[in-house]
Amino acid sequence: MMLSFRHIFAVAVTAHLIWIWIDTPKQVYFCPLNREGLTNWADENCYWSTSYAEAREKFVSLGNRLREQLMISQDKNASLDLLDVQSISYNIAGDPEYYKSLQAIDTSTLQTIAPERDTVDAMLLTMRVPEDHVHIIHSSGTHGVEGYLGSAVQIRFLHELFLQNEALLMQNKEQEKASADGNGKVQKILLIHAVNPFGMRHHRRTNENNVDLNRNVLAPDKTKAVIERDANYFGYVDMDPALNPVDSRTQGRRENLPELSSFDTIHTFMKEMGSIASVVGSIVKIIASKGYSNAKRTIVSAQYHKKAGVFYGGSGGWENSVIAVQHAIDEFAGFSLSSGNADAQSKVFWIDVHTGLGKFGSYALLRKETTENNLWTLQLNTFVAGLEEKQASSSKAVSSGYEETVGFINGGVLCPPPSCFAITQEFGTIPGVAVVLSLVLENKGFNWGKGEFAYLTSNAFQPQRLSWRRTALRGGSEMLRAALKFQTR
Repeated sequence: MMLSFRHIFAVAVTAHLIWIWIDTPKQVYFCPLNREGLTNWADENCYWSTSYAEAREKFVSLGNRLREQLMISQDKNASLDLLDVQSISYNIAGDPEYYKSLQAIDTSTLQTIAPERDTVDAMLLTMRVPEDHVHIIHSSGTHGVEGYLGSAVQIRFLHELFLQNEALLMQNKEQEKASADGNGKVQKILLIHAVNPFGMRHHRRTNENNVDLNRNVLAPDKTKAVIERDANYFGYVDMDPALNPVDSRTQGRRENLPELSSFDTIHTFMKEMGSIASVVGSIVKIIASKGYSNAKRTIVSAQYHKKAGVFYGGSGGWENSVIAVQHAIDEFAGFSLSSGNADAQSKVFWIDVHTGLGKFGSYALLRKETTENNLWTLQLNTFVAGLEEKQASSSKAVSSGYEETVGFINGGVLCPPPSCFAITQEFGTIPGVAVVLSLVLENKGFNWGKGEFAYLTSNAFQPQRLSWRRTALRGGSEMLRAALKFQTR
């Protein structure tokens, strides 16, 4: 008896899901957030979170513990490399105008965290350094569901800094001021946590308005150009039946989407197998007709005309999250990049962490080519090339198709050269076709269903497998540490 495509597909995916379950952490890890508890984190799984609320609580709490250490160091007259810690939160549901008058706010108690509130949180660390180093921006969660890795990297960095400070404070010795003060050089580190908190909470790549924030950051003239161009400029209209399998006129999205706490993937897959198989068939056909490279170009270039469609970059200006990020960089951190008032001698290196494309667990480094030919840019290009050589993912292969993509969060609008150098660190998860399938089905469920396919994007962009977690977290941490040591000459 010959098996149908649907049966073969079901068996293959079910077997794969069973293997994923085997390689998924089963133990419940105890990761207290008070000062004593943080010294006893015994497993790197403590850096990971299962929900946006948990990730935010860890991020904010670690900032509070670092502030406590600064106060203790002052009482003991001890000297730490950490000079200052400031935090700020942006409620993305608020009026963007209020960002203009925001100051650093006190988040020193967990009561300030409203569990139901979606906020972009930023933390500014000022460090004492012996030589001139670049200032760092490290952002996570631009694509919502992808934010769990970037969050883990940030939490690990803060935890390691906490342990380093704790060791110095335990010595209870006053360091020689001449050595501690050095030559007065400082390095600023701006950590931006959960750029797209709604997407991170609900395991979506886009935000509450279905906008891809990494295609939304355009100058006004560029926004006008992409909105007015032919909707089929990159072939999106041709692929529309496969990418958006339900007519937008039938839109009936549920308002209260569940926040996933566990992934009953096998049960949900079997329940929705018919719908999944139908979409798989449509996507395979369109890729076969257009070719993988052309189909990828269509997808990553985004579209700006269909609000409920997948890969939508927006059409009404910047989203609130983008405005919050701009404020965090220019006003809160004082880098003044997009205003054009940046210090000519001050250089900023921005790392934006993503997941989805490339070899499993490995990363590629994506950056826009620049005509700048100064020493600083040449040094950074050499630095990045050295990191790329160690990875299984090919940056060239991963970045293929992005040649005409615009609107990146760390693109030239918020990170203009030569003052700012931007890198997208992209970690591989599952095959590209499967990633597209998860996005199409999730968008279908969000806009016309009950959010029933969110588990697909969870597995596509934040694999729960221990092997992926270890490799990806190591790569993200190594990248951040290397950037912190980069010196300007």
